[in-house]
Amino acid sequence: MLITRRTPAILAALVTAVGFLLLTHTAAAQTSADSTVTLDWTASGDDGTVGTAASYDLRYRTVGVTGTDTLSWWKAATRVTGLPTPHASGAAETMSVRGLTPLTTYYFILRVSDEVPNVSGFSNMAVKSTTGDLTAPAAITDLAVTASTGTSMTVRWTAPGDDGTSGTATSYDVRYSTSPITTGNWGSATTITGEPIPAVAGTQQTFTIVGLTPARLYYVAIRATDNSGNVGGLSNVPSGTTTDTVAPAPVRDLSMDPDGNPMDPFLASAPTSEVASDAR
Repeated sequence: MLITRRTPAILAALVTAVGFLLLTHTAAAQTSADSTVTLDWTASGDDGTVGTAASYDLRYRTVGVTGTDTLSWWKAATRVTGLPTPHASGAAETMSVRGLTPLTTYYFILRVSDEVPNVSGFSNMAVKSTTGDLTAPAAITDLAVTASTGTSMTVRWTAPGDDGTSGTATSYDVRYSTSPITTGNWGSATTITGEPIPAVAGTQQTFTIVGLTPARLYYVAIRATDNSGNVGGLSNVPSGTTTDTVAPAPVRDLSMDPDGNPMDPFLASAPTSEVASDAR
């Protein structure tokens, strides 16, 4: 039965009575991928295990409670945002905590409040270790310029993999510059679109960079990224020169005039005529 009219004495008694009960509600960490943890629990209620509470407060740390000092742990813990509004007592609740660090163990504790607000005791502690991929693709070491035209350059390399030299990476980032590329100036190198999708580790891949200027020296570098956003190291940095496709300009001042004045090539090539003399 719901209590609709409360006095301070009644409220204090209720909080004391249900504190241990709330500790027994299970907050179980479910299997999750990468840096997300999903927690399940059973709604406790507004007054003990009756009615509907007003809000949840879920917090976590990467260390457990020392001894019995749960309050100090709670005050230092990180509060989870975006928690669901409580359902009626006995309902199943769930919450996915995202943005955690991969390959890390987390400890979670939950508290419940009503509209006054009266705050419950601490739940049991749920422990969950995140999975995740912290291994970046290996740096490509055999990037080479294999051909060039006046406006393009073709490069070749061996696919590195997802985790080091195994698996399949997710994407490539190819860039070029007219000066040697380093990790320090990588951000200012010219980016390219249309790179091929990575193949399985060990596969030879090629790509043609277009839109270049003839007769110019270019440096090229590449980095691979996996599906967890881990970026591989900078590749070796080969260089190549686009071919010279610009012919010399035609001469416009060619002259056979001994005085040095230009002559019209058409007139200079016209047939000449001689006038017959009257002399005998």
